[in-house]
Amino acid sequence: MPKQSSWKVDVKSLSHNQIVDLLEKLQGGGQQDIILSLRQELIGRARIRGLSDAEIVRSLSRAVPRSLRLQEVAKEWAEALGLTVEEFKRIANVR
Repeated sequence: MPKQSSWKVDVKSLSHNQIVDLLEKLQGGGQQDIILSLRQELIGRARIRGLSDAEIVRSLSRAVPRSLRLQEVAKEWAEALGLTVEEFKRIANVR
């Protein structure tokens, strides 16, 4: 079995914009461990700025259709927030 290539990213040293750019570039590329660490870093920084999990969820789901797309966003971000997909969607749908 061929060995998977791996690389490490020092997410703490990246700016917010660099993290977002890297997340966009990694979408669909199979580097789930790096994607998760990047998302967790962004969430950690938002929490440090005083945002609650509910505020973060609402920000991530703002302008997202409440159908299949919300399900995708919830699947992408719930783990990084320490929530289930159902919890993420429930918070996103609270007005």
